[in-house]
Amino acid sequence: MADPENHPHNSFAGRGVYLLDDHEVVRRGLRQLIESDGLSVAGESGSAREAVRRIPALRPELVILDDDLPDGSGEDVCRAITAADPGIRCVLMTADTDEAVLIESILAGARGCLSKQDDSSEQLRLIRRALAGHTAYSARFHPALVAPFSLLGPQGQDERLQRLSKREMTAAIGLAKGLSNRQISQEMFLAEKTVKNMVSTILMKLGMARRTQAAVLVTRALGHVEDPADGGYRFSRFPDLVAEVTAALLNCTSEAPTVPPTDGVRAGDALRLADALAATGAVRMVIHPQPSRT
Repeated sequence: MADPENHPHNSFAGRGVYLLDDHEVVRRGLRQLIESDGLSVAGESGSAREAVRRIPALRPELVILDDDLPDGSGEDVCRAITAADPGIRCVLMTADTDEAVLIESILAGARGCLSKQDDSSEQLRLIRRALAGHTAYSARFHPALVAPFSLLGPQGQDERLQRLSKREMTAAIGLAKGLSNRQISQEMFLAEKTVKNMVSTILMKLGMARRTQAAVLVTRALGHVEDPADGGYRFSRFPDLVAEVTAALLNCTSEAPTVPPTDGVRAGDALRLADALAATGAVRMVIHPQPSRT
C-alpha cells in the first residue's frame, strides 16, 4: 500500500497527532475524530519505515500506532521514537485485549494502549489523557488481568482441539510456546496478517477470549512441561510471582493518580514489571524499558 502524503492544511511541526495505520479507512476515522475535538493531525503514514523517518522531524505531541503493520510492529516503532525523542508520546492501538499486548506496550515505552473495540468517545477520552501526560489504557484490558483462567478437563480439551485444522493446530502450538504472531508467521512461512486472522479463528473454535487461555489448554492437552519461558508468566509455578506481575500491570495502567507521572516514575513502574516477569521466568516477554532522558 502506498504511503499517504501529509495533509498540508493540518501539518505543522511540534504540535498535533501523528497517525500510523496501514488501513486508510482507520486513519480517516481517527483523523475525523481528532479534528472534531479541535486537535490537529500533524501527519500520517501506512508503514513503520516511513513513520520512523517522519515522526522525529515533525515532533508531534502524540503518535497513535497500529500494533500490527506490514513492515513492522507498533511496539518497534514506539521504541525507535522514544530513543530518538523521549518527549514524543506514543500510544498503541490494537484489536486484541490480551495482557501480552499490555506488557509489550508498557515495556516499549508507550503511554497507553487504545482498543479498536472502544467507541469513539472512549477513544477520544484516552487520547486526551495521553496528550495531558496521563496513562491511557483501555478498560477492555482489565478483565484479562484480574479474571482467573477457566481450564477444561482432558476430554473437553481433546474435543475442542479436534475442531482445529492441521494448520490451525500448528499455530496453536506456537501460542503454547509463547510466540508472537510475527514469530508464528516466520515459522509457518505465512503473512503476519494471515496468522492474526488464524489466531482469531482458533480462539473462536476453542470458545475462548484470550490467546493465553488457548496456550494453557494446548500445553495441558499435549502434556508439555509448564515452563514459563515458553508459555508466559501465568505458567509460573509460584502464584505469588504471578500476582506480582498482575499488580505491576495494574499499577502501570491505573488511572487513579490525579497528577501525570514523571518520566522517572513511568520508567520505574515499567522496570518493576520487567523484573517481575523475569522472576517468573517468562524471558520471552521481558524487554527492559527505554531509560528516561529527562
